[in-house]
Amino acid sequence: MLTRIAACLTLCVALVATALFTIVPTAAAQDGENCWLEEVDAGEGETEWVEHCDDSGGGGGEDDDGDNGDGEYEPQCDLSIFDDVHDGASFWCEGTTACWGNFPSVFPEDQWEELAGSPSPGEGYIVTFVECVPGDGGDWAWVLPPEEQGPSLWDLAWQAFGNLATPDFTLAFSPPDQSFVNLPTWYWADGPADGELIGESTGAVNAIATPNRIEVDPGDGSGVLECPFAVAESDECNHVYAQASVDHPDGYPATMRLVYDIAFTNDGAPLEIDGLPTTLESPWVDGPLPVAEAQSIIID
Repeated sequence: MLTRIAACLTLCVALVATALFTIVPTAAAQDGENCWLEEVDAGEGETEWVEHCDDSGGGGGEDDDGDNGDGEYEPQCDLSIFDDVHDGASFWCEGTTACWGNFPSVFPEDQWEELAGSPSPGEGYIVTFVECVPGDGGDWAWVLPPEEQGPSLWDLAWQAFGNLATPDFTLAFSPPDQSFVNLPTWYWADGPADGELIGESTGAVNAIATPNRIEVDPGDGSGVLECPFAVAESDECNHVYAQASVDHPDGYPATMRLVYDIAFTNDGAPLEIDGLPTTLESPWVDGPLPVAEAQSIIID
């Protein structure tokens, strides 16, 4: 079931309808295509989810995931489409949807209920004109000002993920200096701990990285091994080389990376939003491994 979340400014009551509309970003359907889900009025008190897509490019930072590469969060939408809107407006992102509104409201408080067509939904709400793109045009609505609501859960989750950092490590193996044909070679990651990693946001959302496995490419063309998350010498991850590394002066070009499972929490409670990352991988680390043929004497 798709988890429903409140965007940073939810259109609570429109002038001509009282249904609650929620916009939730989704994973891109194709490269360069932005998609989002919108909860719309289906009549008779029912709502339904409708997926919309466009190819505007969207995205925030240099990594296209809201992180500019150094852990700093950037907006997920293109606010430049409102360059012609008057300077007194406020601008914000609801996921990949760009919005603007008048803050403070241009109408006195005693006219707000008449403009919105309903009572205030809660403390701090005001009635002002809001327009979001993509959307159905602007309207008068009860909203929380951006400075009171803050970033959406989607934005905070990406910010927390961008603040995760995998630990440094080296590819360790046994025998330690040189392995031999037909002898099992053990691999493990030397340096990292086997505990969780935590990425924090500026809000209550955290990203939790739990060790899942190590991946090892022995470098002899046999393919990548998926092994338990070994950070100390053991035989849990091993490979038998069939040939010596005579064609590789420095040894077989073995490589390794760490793989973590990702989960998100909001105030300590599980947070599930479609489109967020589920894994975190470290960069591949090189570890040249010489392999020799052992000489043996057979006695009848």
